[in-house]
Amino acid sequence: MGRLLVNEGCSLQVIDLPLGTEKGVDDFIVAKGQPAFDALYNTAVALELWEIKLFTLLTYPPSIALNQRFLDHLLVPEGEKLIILKAPKGTGTEVQKRRVSVLKNLKQLVQNVLGSEHGKIYLSSADVSDTDVKYVLSLAGEYRVNPFVIVNNYQPVSGNCYNYSGSNPKNLIAALDRAIAKGGHHLLCCSAQKAKSKWGTQALEERFRRKFPHLRILRIDSESVADPSHPAFGCIAHLNEILTQYDLVIASPSLETGVSIDIRGHFYGVWGIFQGVQPVNSVRQMLARVRETVDRHIWVREWGMSVVGNGSTSIGGLLRSQHVATQANIALLSAADNDDLSYIDQNFQPESLQTWGKRGSVINVEMRRYRESVLAGLVEDGYTVIDASDADDHESGAVIESVKAASQELYAAECKAIADSPTISDAELKKLLDTRAKTKTQRHQQRKAELSRRYEIDVTPDLVEKDDNGWYPQLRMHYYLTLGREFLTNRDAKRAKAQLEAGENSVWKPDFNKGQMLPAVLLLEELNLLQLLTPGERLRSSDEAMQEFKALALKYRYVIKNYLNITISEKHTPIAIAQKLLAKIDLKLDYVGRLGKRENRECVYRFVAPDDQRDSIFGQWLNRDELFQNELVSVSNNISTITLVIDTTSQILEEVVSSPQGQAWKGLKLKLQQGLDSISSSYSELISKVGEAVGVADGEPYWNGYLGQWQVWVNFAHGCRSVVCDWLVAV
Repeated sequence: MGRLLVNEGCSLQVIDLPLGTEKGVDDFIVAKGQPAFDALYNTAVALELWEIKLFTLLTYPPSIALNQRFLDHLLVPEGEKLIILKAPKGTGTEVQKRRVSVLKNLKQLVQNVLGSEHGKIYLSSADVSDTDVKYVLSLAGEYRVNPFVIVNNYQPVSGNCYNYSGSNPKNLIAALDRAIAKGGHHLLCCSAQKAKSKWGTQALEERFRRKFPHLRILRIDSESVADPSHPAFGCIAHLNEILTQYDLVIASPSLETGVSIDIRGHFYGVWGIFQGVQPVNSVRQMLARVRETVDRHIWVREWGMSVVGNGSTSIGGLLRSQHVATQANIALLSAADNDDLSYIDQNFQPESLQTWGKRGSVINVEMRRYRESVLAGLVEDGYTVIDASDADDHESGAVIESVKAASQELYAAECKAIADSPTISDAELKKLLDTRAKTKTQRHQQRKAELSRRYEIDVTPDLVEKDDNGWYPQLRMHYYLTLGREFLTNRDAKRAKAQLEAGENSVWKPDFNKGQMLPAVLLLEELNLLQLLTPGERLRSSDEAMQEFKALALKYRYVIKNYLNITISEKHTPIAIAQKLLAKIDLKLDYVGRLGKRENRECVYRFVAPDDQRDSIFGQWLNRDELFQNELVSVSNNISTITLVIDTTSQILEEVVSSPQGQAWKGLKLKLQQGLDSISSSYSELISKVGEAVGVADGEPYWNGYLGQWQVWVNFAHGCRSVVCDWLVAV
């Protein structure tokens, strides 16, 4: 019922009546009084948050119930095998590559321990729940054990937590400025650390150094603790000794868990900037690292920035999307590569996937209500949440300007330092990759080497910034949608083979699906996205073609959400939908203006090809992929082997996917077959004349989605460039 109301746009909250003899609200009010019900009403939570409680509660009856801060001399009966300890907070990429092996070993380890005479498993966490207990029990196999549950109900005095409002943390930073000016020592927790992040550890360190030159500042993040030349190098092992030497400590999630700051009388306050990249429980854990009861000050983004899977808030939605995607990916690879992949174990450890779904749905719900969830969790932890006062406009404006100046200059310097770093060999790069402790200079060298090999063009500060902004996956999608389309199947098959080898023919569905690009490319082809990239053509939402484009996007909106993580709704205009999809390949439609008669003016857009070197990058990638195949084929042989990929599962699209480029290749093949006899030399020796220059074509023609025409790479005396094939016509 609740879901149906929410789907119709209702704002719905749930009141939990305590266990008792009362059968409903009326009985409860009669028995307990109006004030008791008002208290419940004021703590009602949204339906989504109420639903995920099922995955976060520990309902197993405790064998021992405590109410003490420390667990001294806790005796556990000798025969107990699985000990669950729930204690309050404040009292205690390599995996992805080998996840299948890790999960297999974990299951074997659990069974080995439970099968031994004196083996015991301790599951201890402030957030331990039925989900965790059931997962361990599911790994136990034939071993049947009853959990021995110890619940420590001790609630530490957490103190006040001041909540700062606004769309950014300017009010919090202004308050911290005032606190520093009065003296004392402070811990500032950040959810980001990169130089690019305006509110991350590096930018804020630079900003505070400029404002308070006398301040002793220590930055603790993943880079500083691994830098032999930095004061924070290796500090995690002796935090309580080193922190007393500093006035301001700025920390990333490196201090999220596993450390306890027990020093007394040093920190005057703990401050936190949480931008929605950490799970809610991680925020609560980070604020609890300082054990002393001092004021907490936080700014939390209203909604989170990361999701699990397709972002679904139900376990069914998450798991269903993974099952469908895995089946579709395997079917597509089988059809495209003409290979039998029925041997793949698609049902690897369903108990682990079920737990992933439960945890993922909790994270996704909390991300949608990030600030609300964090504040509710802090109240559970015993904090008194108080709304903090805003700074005046002059003070908050000064904060924004100082943070902006510091972050921009710091980031520009870093991009330049990376671009100016010396070029290193493959052997030197491998050595750096294998080295954990690296200086800033070494990190810059490694980054430049990685970018150089990724894009295969000169590394510039602009390229560094684009890569930080997520350019590579956008460019890669565009490449495989156009010039590199014929290499996509081999790319996906290679990744799948590597995962199958590592997992001994088993796959972890979320990792497997994340590594496959073919469904997303097929989807963009079916939507005919490249039709929008005709230079000079003016587009309006009212155009018949744009209306058809919207209708098709709405038809496949659930598939688009699964594979592209883009939400499409009836409320979106065709232009808005186009912009969302084009952003996946870092392109957009430029606004021309409102044109037409006064009574019927409409926004008009057009595509303008960007001048961003992607053509050069695509050319390098094309050469790389051709060399990888270790063969250069003639146009006739190459085109005759190209076939359209058929979606044999019907789970990606409801009908056969036909690539517009595939249709164009058919026409090109016909045209070439009609004229090949008249060409005196093979295609690879074709002479192309451009003005005074003469060059030799290098490879087969490719479709340029910008210009809506065929082009070919030609080697001239002065270098290789792309030339329009105006002698070819797609029919």
